[in-house]
Amino acid sequence: MIKKSLILGSVAALAVTALGAGKLSSGLQTGERVTPFHPQHISGPLANTENCFPCTFQNRPQVQAWINGDSHTNIMAIAKTLNSAMGKYKGAEFKALVVFLTDAQSKPGIEAQLKAASKMPGLGQVGMAVLDRNSESVSDYKINTTGEVKNTVFVYKNWQVQQKFVNLKADANGISELNRAIASIAK
Repeated sequence: MIKKSLILGSVAALAVTALGAGKLSSGLQTGERVTPFHPQHISGPLANTENCFPCTFQNRPQVQAWINGDSHTNIMAIAKTLNSAMGKYKGAEFKALVVFLTDAQSKPGIEAQLKAASKMPGLGQVGMAVLDRNSESVSDYKINTTGEVKNTVFVYKNWQVQQKFVNLKADANGISELNRAIASIAK
């Protein structure tokens, strides 16, 4: 009887552990505050600077999408959605930034791709920047840089995270959720 209880207890503990392992964690939590950081801006309102995005735009409604090896298709759909929202919520001064995590080897190629992408239709307003994956800001923002986490998206206003998405899939459902989150802060 005791042996059976121990076995059942162990199985239950393993099941709970397996369930918890399935949920990926990355980024600041809702209610936490974004902090200053200085990426290299390739395009957008801060192009050719290393100015702090949240410092520059202060209490305005903002989104930061941190990219860690996501697919080109998914990234472009997120960036185009953010670009469109910047036009739609221009009166609320909504701003958006896509931050690509790089290392010494990948940085030149990503910079060239971002310069080319910024000239594509639907991407002229959204900011795109690069940041070394070893930057202190990556840990300050609690970005999970394992291969499992492809993107972490923060929707915030007044420096405070209102909503967060981890591995946002830019399908109809995901884009709709992102647009709702943006609308909620751009009122």
